[in-house]
Amino acid sequence: APGPTRITETRVCITFFFIPILANLVQGLNSSDPAVKERTIAEAEKRLHDQETSREEESKTTVNRTVINTRASDVANAKAVNADGFLAILEKDAKERAKQRKRNEHLANALKEKGNDAFRKGDYVVAIQRYTEGLEKLKDKQELYTNRAQVSTWK
Repeated sequence: APGPTRITETRVCITFFFIPILANLVQGLNSSDPAVKERTIAEAEKRLHDQETSREEESKTTVNRTVINTRASDVANAKAVNADGFLAILEKDAKERAKQRKRNEHLANALKEKGNDAFRKGDYVVAIQRYTEGLEKLKDKQELYTNRAQVSTWK
């Protein structure tokens, strides 16, 4: 879509270039001298022909740089091998993350129990510390947030 700048450029081009040409053509066609009329018609036809030629040249392909890739199958095979290797690494990483999450979940549960014991004994500062440590191990364990908030109201 043409923007404001493009529209302004078009208006300037029409104002300073085309309007004087059109005015001269109209004046020549309105002349009472048949020779002037003929020259004006010839000039108009020449301008139309030049404009058509210019448009044709703009639309012509000037360079054809078609290149045939003879190694496409090599690249496809390499990508397939890389994809298999990537999937293997991804699977291994997923297993390691699952193990780490289990360990962190176990530690977070142990810290939650220690926090619960401290809360029962009335040691609220230690309870908050244990719940916070548990959250550092497992950030999405809702019970730790809830317990820590409840302890804060008891302080």
